[in-house]
Amino acid sequence: MLAALAIWRVAAFTEEWGLERLRRTGEARITLHTASLLDTLEKYRHIPYILARDTRIRSLLKGDLAPVHVNPHLDDFALAAETLIFVMDKTGQTVATSNWRTAENLMGINFAFRPYFQDALQGKSGSYYAVGVKTRKPGFFISYPVLETGRLLGVVVVKVDLGKLQEGWRESGETLIVSDAGGVLFLSSRPEWQYRSLRPLPEDTVDRLRKVQYLDQPLTPLAITRQPAIGGNIMQLEGSSYLEQSRQLLDYGWRIHSLSDLAPVAAGVRLAMAVTATVVLALLLILLYLRERRQKLQSRREAREAEAIRQLNERLQEEIAQHKETVSTLRITQAELIQAGKLAALGRMSAAIAHELNQPVTAIRTFIASCRIFLDRQQPDMVAENLLLIDRLTERMTGITGQLKTFARKNKGRRVPVDLRDVVDHVVAFFTPQLEQQTVALALELPEKGVAMVLADELQLEQVMNNLLRNSLDAMKDGSRKNLRISLTTTNHSIILCCRDSGAGITEEAKALLFDPFFTTKDIGLGLGLGLSISYGIIQEMGGTIKAENHSEGGALFTLQLPLATTFPTTENTGNPGS
Repeated sequence: MLAALAIWRVAAFTEEWGLERLRRTGEARITLHTASLLDTLEKYRHIPYILARDTRIRSLLKGDLAPVHVNPHLDDFALAAETLIFVMDKTGQTVATSNWRTAENLMGINFAFRPYFQDALQGKSGSYYAVGVKTRKPGFFISYPVLETGRLLGVVVVKVDLGKLQEGWRESGETLIVSDAGGVLFLSSRPEWQYRSLRPLPEDTVDRLRKVQYLDQPLTPLAITRQPAIGGNIMQLEGSSYLEQSRQLLDYGWRIHSLSDLAPVAAGVRLAMAVTATVVLALLLILLYLRERRQKLQSRREAREAEAIRQLNERLQEEIAQHKETVSTLRITQAELIQAGKLAALGRMSAAIAHELNQPVTAIRTFIASCRIFLDRQQPDMVAENLLLIDRLTERMTGITGQLKTFARKNKGRRVPVDLRDVVDHVVAFFTPQLEQQTVALALELPEKGVAMVLADELQLEQVMNNLLRNSLDAMKDGSRKNLRISLTTTNHSIILCCRDSGAGITEEAKALLFDPFFTTKDIGLGLGLGLSISYGIIQEMGGTIKAENHSEGGALFTLQLPLATTFPTTENTGNPGS
């Protein structure tokens, strides 16, 4: 299978390479011969224009001069240019010709049916390829009107013989053809193809072409099939295959075709396949020899390895026993470490909670003692004031236990479309007095309203934003430079909120524990260390991420990323049952 694939790939590559060479050669050939053909045609285009202004021809057409005085003049021009020149009056009748001495002279013949005469009647230069009516020789006819004060006197025509050009193609051994707009091959380096058509023509078209242009030529179609290929077509014609490349001659309505024989390409493919097959066969023989040699070496090696494997098995059994013992020891150690971690976390939590609750409890006791004294003194106003203070202290204690409750249970809240800009505006407005008190320079980079939409619980988002701003203010509390920058940017699928302060930044130790419960860098009594942990949980529940890092210019940078409102369906969750 692999051998066949290799032969096929080499054959395909050789064919592609051969076709590419033919294509480049054909492009160069068609460019060269197109330029040669156009140069030949353009070389004669000025002759009828010059003769149309000749006074003798004008006098002839006005009846002031006999043809016998004009014919020699035309003969001199035709001899120098190697062409045939004749003059027609405005009815198409030939009144002077350069071949007046020959039996094939055109005197008296009417060419009004020719398209080049019709073009000249309209006051413009005409051109047409056709077979001569009397000479039976083909040529390219160029006409130009003879005008006097805007009045048509007659038409001058030059017939250019392209036979030498066609003969040059044949001698070069190249296959070139030129077809007209109807697909008739009027120039060909292969004589048997001349005046044949590239496709079948309707009978009325054949009759018209024979009357006007090609007279009694066959105009039968060639048996051609085409298949598209890179840089041209693969043409099957008369049992041979060619690479056909063509170029349009827009000014004449012709197309020049270059046909490159594919026989050398096919021979190259066959040779490449034969060489590849020989190489593949040689490789197969070498592989068979190497395989047999390898099998002998393998049998010897297996005998040596069998003993080594037996010894390895014995050592492996010993290592397995040691590994089991090590795993058992590690599990015991791991359990002890986990228990120690739990006790450490519980200790931190207990110390923080005890300190947070001891202060209001002590204050409550003091206020209760004061209430007793005020009651004895019959001062109810002071008792009411103390009770109000006790109520505020209980609210503070409720807030502390509420944080613990929020941390202890998951509560996704009701998720609806929320404009993150509104959340930022609300929280910033809440912190405005504190920002002014600490002389913090606040910079906001926010999009227009309705752009930063997310599916979330607005209160939970405000809680997250509140925690971020509170941390930033605490971090800059003792700093001399206090700058706070909050920005909102959107991508195709998400919204990114950045909160950057100018504080001291985050230590490497704190980075690893920043979002852990009860971790705080503040002094005891200034927080439980649950704010960032709760924020982390809220953002995760909303399908987002939150991370903290140090900014390259100093200070801490918190980055929060949430999906756009179109990314997730609206969900609602009021908490765990029974909570």
